[in-house]
Amino acid sequence: MITKKMIDEMPSLPQVLVQIIDAIHSDTADFQTIATIIRQDAAITTKLVGVANSSYYGRSGNCSTIEQALMVLGTDTVKTVVITASMKQFFNHFSNDHSQFLRRFWRRSLIAANFAQALATLTNYSSPEEAYLCGLLMDAGQLLLLNQYQEKYLTLLNQQLSDKQLLIEEQQQLEQTHNELASQLIASWQLSSFITDAALYHHESSRNVRDAHHLVKIINLSSLLSQHDEIDDQVLAAANELFGLNEELTRELRQRIAGDVANIAQELGIDIDSDQQDQQAHNTLGSRLTELNEVAHINAGLQSPDHDLNAQQTISRSLFLTAGIERSLLFTLDEQQQKVSASVSGQHHNADFSITLEAGRSLITDAILQGSSLDNSQRESSSIIDKQICHYCEGDILVCWPLEHANEKLGALVFAVSEEQLQVLQQRGNLISSLKQQFAAKLSDQPTESSSEETAHSYQQAINETIHEASNPLSIIRNYLETLHLQLGDQHQANDNIAVIKEEIDRVGNILLRLKNPDSQTSENHDLNVNQLIQNTAQIFKDSICTTKRLSLILKLDKNLKEIPVNSGHLKQILTNLLKNAVEALPEEGEVIISSEASVSVGKKHYCAITVKDNGGGISETVQEQLFSPVSSTKGDGHSGLGLSIVKKLVDEMKGSIVCRSNHEGTEFQVLIPKPKKS
Repeated sequence: MITKKMIDEMPSLPQVLVQIIDAIHSDTADFQTIATIIRQDAAITTKLVGVANSSYYGRSGNCSTIEQALMVLGTDTVKTVVITASMKQFFNHFSNDHSQFLRRFWRRSLIAANFAQALATLTNYSSPEEAYLCGLLMDAGQLLLLNQYQEKYLTLLNQQLSDKQLLIEEQQQLEQTHNELASQLIASWQLSSFITDAALYHHESSRNVRDAHHLVKIINLSSLLSQHDEIDDQVLAAANELFGLNEELTRELRQRIAGDVANIAQELGIDIDSDQQDQQAHNTLGSRLTELNEVAHINAGLQSPDHDLNAQQTISRSLFLTAGIERSLLFTLDEQQQKVSASVSGQHHNADFSITLEAGRSLITDAILQGSSLDNSQRESSSIIDKQICHYCEGDILVCWPLEHANEKLGALVFAVSEEQLQVLQQRGNLISSLKQQFAAKLSDQPTESSSEETAHSYQQAINETIHEASNPLSIIRNYLETLHLQLGDQHQANDNIAVIKEEIDRVGNILLRLKNPDSQTSENHDLNVNQLIQNTAQIFKDSICTTKRLSLILKLDKNLKEIPVNSGHLKQILTNLLKNAVEALPEEGEVIISSEASVSVGKKHYCAITVKDNGGGISETVQEQLFSPVSSTKGDGHSGLGLSIVKKLVDEMKGSIVCRSNHEGTEFQVLIPKPKKS
């Protein structure tokens, strides 16, 4: 039986843990950057997906991708899980054999995951990310067995047995196999049984799985392709039998993916055949954990309610406790963003500094304007003001840290150091970055990053709960439609309408998922019959609001418009929003014309065009000035509101353009969609 302790102690390579820690504490890393690094490690992925699917988060098997898990958990929880895992990893002392196995395991799991995603995309499996997760975790049972049996299992692994032989020995010596454990692990998250089956049967022969579920075949072939560097006849035969892949394509995929993983290993400092870099990474991990502990103490000090200290004093005290720097100055920008100034308290003479915010006036103004830390160690000459401040701070080299919060320039923290102190600071870049974030938050009188993330996390949790609640009635409606379809029979004329409703329900579900994960990748372009999509979408409006308001909906479609590669989901959303705005703004018996054009040239670029035109009263100049901004809807006067901002965003993502023409006789929106160069 798999226990929480077994999962908690699943080991990771220290190089990967260092990368994740650096990413989650960087002020520039985004959600996708963090996800990309976490995707490279089976152990951290197991822990995060497990937590995301736990009852604590009210989940019941909904997170089948790494990105979904991260969105559910939020940055704070991800930090906690990663730091906890890193602490346990740091205090575990692994033998060279242990480390060597972890490197081999890391490489194979990453190759298998990338193969699974590539095969899923190539064979039109519905969720390539799901396939990636399963490929990454298919051998996770080996990590669980390694924790449970230690040297006994390591001895077995070092025999370099084939997958089939390893399963036999595991069963005989340990009475459980790694594929069974991986399957049980995934099953505990209440994900699809097909994901569980894929992990369970990934070492079966291709003949045994040739009629199995699509995902089972994908993971089975991915396992074979990740086993050896050289592709033999058995692997080629399996690729052909399961998916009809020829030798050339199979070898090309293997070479490309192996090359990608080798590049990742090089970037992370992972040498598959040597453990020299592992010790260095282990030491680096210890340094990162020490820095995090220091930052936690700094944050506590900055947030303590010591009313006798102002921002300058609080920040200076924290800088002294952290870096041993006794004297510093806090320069702040005035409201007009024209000058920076600092005051020195406790002086008998006027010791205020004020500098015009211009490039070249001072090292301080240059640092603020450039948004990067500067020192004058490499400068041939310094301004008098810089020399004065350096003298006051009692050091040889002037250092300026610009402070920004929420993209707003606030000022700079300035101090002087010796050459030795500067070298130490330069070696502790991650700590310095965290310090600047904390100091800027204190200076801005805004919540710190931690509390801001708590607010963002609470907001995201509210979104997740709302989406969860909305999904339930949508699922019920869809199930009732399916029941209605069965009751009416395949030949009933209402089936077309039922199909349209089901399709729209699915589209609503996809929109909700996009709300939940706005950073998720959009679907790829596919050849699409644009005229057919226009007809199908228009029919929905004809049968509903157009009938109710006695509106005329006229189609003028260019028969020469052939299929073009386009994101069908985006285009349907664009057309739906434009039609919805038009018909809702029109009075009864109004008219809407939808037209398409096969070829429109703008400069040297070629497009096809979709135009939605109505004969309403037009859009006021006030609304037109902010037409594509997310403002309050003004359907009574014209077309505006959130819908058009969404339309603009989707058109931009398609590399197209949208224009609006409006007067007292009506409004016309034209969407230009790029055409392939050889069309």
